[in-house]
Amino acid sequence: MDNLYHEIRLLREQLLTRIELLEDEVDYLTEENMYYSKQIYELRSDINSLFGDIKQHTHEGLEYQESSEEVNKKSKETP
Repeated sequence: MDNLYHEIRLLREQLLTRIELLEDEVDYLTEENMYYSKQIYELRSDINSLFGDIKQHTHEGLEYQESSEEVNKKSKETP
């Protein structure tokens, strides 16, 4: 009976040690996940900002192109 009790205590200690290791691993992975989530958020923000800049420059370029076409059309119409 004492031998069985000793085995149970040993198993319990091993399981507690494994649980502690798993808890540490979960903490590490949680921190890592938060770090990568922050990195992804910053990348998305940068991409959205760059996309906005490109969209604005494209829009400005189209306005310039349209106004140039209008000037060329008017200059061709007037003799």
